[in-house]
Amino acid sequence: MSIDYEEKRDFIRMHAEHALQFREVGSEQIMQGICCNLSATGIMFTTDQPIPQGAELEVNIKPEYSVVSPFDAVVKVLRTQANGEASRYLVAGKITSLQ
Repeated sequence: MSIDYEEKRDFIRMHAEHALQFREVGSEQIMQGICCNLSATGIMFTTDQPIPQGAELEVNIKPEYSVVSPFDAVVKVLRTQANGEASRYLVAGKITSLQ
């Protein structure tokens, strides 16, 4: 049995609906978001802040269970778009380093 996989990306995106925190590199202001999906090289999340393209963010996801390691990464924002919900934005970013 073969699976017809038509994703054109290098890595499969995993659905990962989980709360996250982020801040722009060099800033002390911590903002909140919800992770939508995650891959080996990228992340997509929603937030109530419009984040400029090219911004570098420190992103942290603390797992619910201690058997899963925390996710700490630096992410470069590739695009931000209105999510269709009032005051919500969809942010797509490239993971540039894991911490």
